[in-house]
Amino acid sequence: MHTGAGIVVIVVAVALLVLTSIVLRPRIPRPATDLLAASSGAAVAIGGLLLLHDDVSMASWIAAPVVLGLLAVAHTRMLFGGGGPFRT
Repeated sequence: MHTGAGIVVIVVAVALLVLTSIVLRPRIPRPATDLLAASSGAAVAIGGLLLLHDDVSMASWIAAPVVLGLLAVAHTRMLFGGGGPFRT
């Protein structure tokens, strides 16, 4: 039922996250990068929940986008961070 929509949402969100992390991160301020990364992570969660059809509780609709939004920001900062002590 929502399988096609879920796949499209995930693909678009991942493309936006890659674009944000690689292309836009050096060019736009950090709060804007964090907002785009969090939005992309939340969209990936929503796309995944759309794939699960009727077996999804209201708590999942609330918790999954919040958690994946925060994890997307953390992942972007750790993976694409600036110069730090462990950076070669």
